[in-house]
Amino acid sequence: LNGKLGYLGTITPLGRWPCRKYFPVTKIQGPMPGKIRALWYLCMVVIIAGFLVLAVRGEMGKASEQAEAAYQLAAEKQKEVAGKTIQIDPVKLIRELNALGKYSEAVDIARKAGERNPDHAEIQTWWGISLVKMGKRAEAIDHFILASKKDPTDEKAHLYWGLTLAMDKKFEDAISHYRIVLEINPEHSNAYAYWGTSLSALGKLKEAVSKLEESLMLNRFNSQAYEILIDVLYQQQKYERAWEMVHKARADNISLQQSFIDRLPEPVQSP
Repeated sequence: LNGKLGYLGTITPLGRWPCRKYFPVTKIQGPMPGKIRALWYLCMVVIIAGFLVLAVRGEMGKASEQAEAAYQLAAEKQKEVAGKTIQIDPVKLIRELNALGKYSEAVDIARKAGERNPDHAEIQTWWGISLVKMGKRAEAIDHFILASKKDPTDEKAHLYWGLTLAMDKKFEDAISHYRIVLEINPEHSNAYAYWGTSLSALGKLKEAVSKLEESLMLNRFNSQAYEILIDVLYQQQKYERAWEMVHKARADNISLQQSFIDRLPEPVQSP
């Protein structure tokens, strides 16, 4: 039928010629034109590319979420470790090492602590003290200077600065630092004691006695002040007064070096 419709015939059970039933038949066309084919390929490429971009974005989103979760977990672990870590006071450690005579180790700890805390005056002070113990007095003074600049109220820096100068027999300079200590803390017993020691070394014995007595008024258990005072009284040949200081110290259970006592003449016994 003009090439557009076809029919299918079947034989009925009675053998009669069947009625015809018509069915539509699609006509087979030739190959797809080039322009349409190119457009079709382009659409397919765009669709596939779109799917790929969405897939990549989805994976990147997942990766970002995983990275954020890992970061949060690491931060929580770090807090947990920090909470369990025992924080060590570097100044306390340096002091303990000095007490044990481990001066080189103390200097090493002070150096590391000082690098991490460049504005920490007390670390500089104990760094200097450790160097003094090692005999490096000039280097130690550099750290006392730094400590006093960072904290003008650091009395220990000036006290040990003065002691270090006294070791080099610079007694007048040492006294100037003891004065600063007493300006910061007027009740510093050792500052008066060391001031008296420097005055004694300068031959100013009367002034030395005055400073040493002030030291003992502030702290009657200051064994250093007792020993220096006994020595000054010995130089003044005030032996009876020196023995009074010995008996007073013993009454307060203060231990004195035996050498300060042995050189004193025996006290005159009253008849």
